Amino acid sequence: MADTTNSLSGISSGIDTNALINAIVAMKSGNMNRLQAQKDLNDKKTTALQAMRTGLQGLSLSLTILYDKLNNRTVTSTDTNNTNVVATATGSASGNYDIQVSTVATKGRISSTLDANGLATNMAVASPMDTPIFSGATAQFAIQGTDGKVATISLDASSNNLNGLRDKINAQTDTGVTATIVNTGKGTNRYQLVLTAKETGTGTGTTQGNVTIADITSGDGVTAVNSLGIFAGTVDNPTTPTSITGGLTSTMSGAAATDAKFTLNGVEITRTSNVVKDAAEGMTFTLKQGGQTGITTLTVTADKVGSTAAIQDVITKYNQLVKDYKAASTATKNEDGTIALAPLSNDASTRTLMADLKKTMSGASAGMPEDSAYKSLASLGITTLADGGLILNTSTFQTAVSNDLSAVKRLFSFSGTSTSQAVSFKSAGTATLTGTVGFEVTRNLGDNTLWGTLTQLDAAGNPVGAPSNPIQVGADGTLVGTGDFAGLNLSVTGTGTGRLSLTRGAAQQAIDLLTGFTGTTGTISTTLTRIVTQNNSLASQIGQAQTRLNQEKEILKKKFAQMEVVVGRMKASAGSLSGL
Repeated sequence: MADTTNSLSGISSGIDTNALINAIVAMKSGNMNRLQAQKDLNDKKTTALQAMRTGLQGLSLSLTILYDKLNNRTVTSTDTNNTNVVATATGSASGNYDIQVSTVATKGRISSTLDANGLATNMAVASPMDTPIFSGATAQFAIQGTDGKVATISLDASSNNLNGLRDKINAQTDTGVTATIVNTGKGTNRYQLVLTAKETGTGTGTTQGNVTIADITSGDGVTAVNSLGIFAGTVDNPTTPTSITGGLTSTMSGAAATDAKFTLNGVEITRTSNVVKDAAEGMTFTLKQGGQTGITTLTVTADKVGSTAAIQDVITKYNQLVKDYKAASTATKNEDGTIALAPLSNDASTRTLMADLKKTMSGASAGMPEDSAYKSLASLGITTLADGGLILNTSTFQTAVSNDLSAVKRLFSFSGTSTSQAVSFKSAGTATLTGTVGFEVTRNLGDNTLWGTLTQLDAAGNPVGAPSNPIQVGADGTLVGTGDFAGLNLSVTGTGTGRLSLTRGAAQQAIDLLTGFTGTTGTISTTLTRIVTQNNSLASQIGQAQTRLNQEKEILKKKFAQMEVVVGRMKASAGSLSGL
């Protein structure tokens, strides 16, 4: 007998039983369809939130880069070929710097002494591999360089050549000496051993930046002839030497270490390095050549081009974020007139975030001084469009950067200014308060430690609440705020009283806001985790519902199949009766 449960045509009853079964199943699928619709919406919401997180992180990065660009400086030089000096500037550096380089710092060096024909008289061999440099079974040398440590080197038959001595010297990593072999191409002994100090300048140690090598073979009671012409010497202690007496030094070979000497705005300065970072705040000078007869003038200005490009990148990313959020949260109307919700239509957290972000990017910065020339991004030429996006007036922004860079930077970071040289702002946290804070730092005469108290002040300078409990200044000179002043770190160099003006710029406010939303424990991450849990539950419910529907469909098929059989029999009986 044929299987009538899989395909029912209603031959006996005349009923389209397949369509009827499908209609019954479809009617009972309503709950499962609602579950699937919720899961589909969750999937779309996940995609929208992930895209939003990427956009928010991109905006946060651009805001960070912007502050770095505001710290950049453009340096122009009258030395167009950078012959004598090049310079870079960051931070608060500005103005003109007149510099004249007399000498550059050099490294102490030992090399061959040359005769009247320019040929080496010592420290040179015909072959670095095949020419022995001493006679006898072994030889010992001592070396010392800018790091000050003395090392003894033992050579035997396997290392009795210039390559062996070079390799043994270079194996001593903390003596401040490097060895090289130079092929001069002159004379019979054309391969010269050159010893070079690791650092430039005379330094502050006992070596004065110079290099020493001594033949100390005889000190061990061993006789060896040193064919390199390295003078004999002794060390103070054969086991743990700390000094060398005698030997060959870089001063003897005419290549003693020298310091850099230059004048900066008329002041004579000496340094051991050609890279000078401490002569002027925010400036790094790289001295390239001495003997300068004229003066190089360096002009340092704010990097308006880089800053403008950075703020435009912030605006571009913000505008794209506004556009993407609008598309992901605006409901649309279907052809039948019903409303189709967008993935983020009913998401309160993202709606609140975008409202707060808009307020931050268009409002005044927290704690900005009343006398500040620039108190909001709008004052820098950044205004809001009708669609919620931002637009930049480049001229207004660049004028602000040129006129008062410090005020502009306050709008993009958490900053603090102090009335006392003994206390300065160091850093702040996301919850650190803004406005005016009074401080008093005293010294405990018993143990000579510094202690500070902090007090929040109103605009008139009156205390708001009680002072903090005394806070001990750390060994590194940092006072770490507690309680209402949590996150506030101050650099303390002595006692004194004064006030701090604390400002949280718009960019820093935005970064704090975005970090709280996009972090690993932020709103987006927790929402996505919740959606995954919900979708797993929905998938399980959908699977169970589908199983029940499949079972009910099979039951209906069997029942209708049985009905067709009964109807067929009844028709057959009726036909038999009608024939009587």
